[in-house]
Amino acid sequence: MISVIIPVKDRVNSLKDAIESVLWQTYKNFEIIVVDDGSEIDIKSKIYPYLDLIRFFRLEKNRGVSAARNFGITVSKGEYIAFLDSDDIWLPRKLEMQLEFMNNNGFAVSHTNEFWYKNGNFINQGYKHKKYGGYILTKILDHCRISPSSFVAKRNVFNKTGYFDEWMKIAEDYDLWLRVALFFEIGYLDYPLIVKRYFLDNHLSSSVKNIEFYRLLSLKKFFCKYHKYMDRHLQKEVVKFINHKYKIVANGVNKMIERF
Repeated sequence: MISVIIPVKDRVNSLKDAIESVLWQTYKNFEIIVVDDGSEIDIKSKIYPYLDLIRFFRLEKNRGVSAARNFGITVSKGEYIAFLDSDDIWLPRKLEMQLEFMNNNGFAVSHTNEFWYKNGNFINQGYKHKKYGGYILTKILDHCRISPSSFVAKRNVFNKTGYFDEWMKIAEDYDLWLRVALFFEIGYLDYPLIVKRYFLDNHLSSSVKNIEFYRLLSLKKFFCKYHKYMDRHLQKEVVKFINHKYKIVANGVNKMIERF
């Protein structure tokens, strides 16, 4: 069984679309876990017709998407874990194709390609968002190249990597993927099986200030805790990107100072 974890905060209409996209999957052995991250509106009453088809949980206090996803993992029952952001949708064969891909190739972790949809139009992804498969740690040090909504992993993967860092309010997915890529070969199914939708209101992956600062903190934390699992070449690559992120952050601080 695949446990599909959908975190949500105050986003009802797109949540209904996300749930429907799971219900329309050709692969049917799944459970849907919706975790309400302290919404200010009554999410449960708004999705009443779906309550017999999902497992609904509410966190009384807004704790962030990391806490919501982590809670979903702890209450899940599936052999596999999949995430779906409440503003994204899956194509009907997403789970079927991805699970077959993983089983045929022996992957414990995988992600897929995606469509991007913004302001009523499908848009192209830039080269910097190119996605990879294999042992890809050195290829994802610059920024996040794995969309949470495309990610599927065996449950025991998290025993090795740990969960999302709940202290990190942004770049939390980047932070976890570093650990996943250190310990696992990641399968990449180069087929667009999700639609990543960008809305003006409260998108989990919307552009935020200081994201490079959080990536820098994540890299430093990652290196300090896990450098003993890296060979010398990998250690040098991580340190190189720590220095690179530091220069980006320092440059941003200097520009801010110049404005005063």
